[in-house]
Amino acid sequence: MTAVVLEHETDSYWNLIKDAGNEVKLALIKKLSDAVLPAVAEKEVKDKKYTADDFAGIWSDAEYMDAEEMVKVIRDNRHINSSRNNLFL
Repeated sequence: MTAVVLEHETDSYWNLIKDAGNEVKLALIKKLSDAVLPAVAEKEVKDKKYTADDFAGIWSDAEYMDAEEMVKVIRDNRHINSSRNNLFL
């Protein structure tokens, strides 16, 4: 349905300019291209593929604890609540 409407609309515009000179058609092409260019450029920015280089240096390790400290915190905070321990009392 959209293609049919689009074709009908473009045919209407073509009938208006088909008899115009080449200079007029080229000027119209330039105006149409200039009008569409910002939308095309914006779409290219959205479709950008990211690489690891885009994220290099984005964070600092200063906020994070080292591995040994993390293991110590995990071990110190382990709590085992098992009913098995009460069976042998």
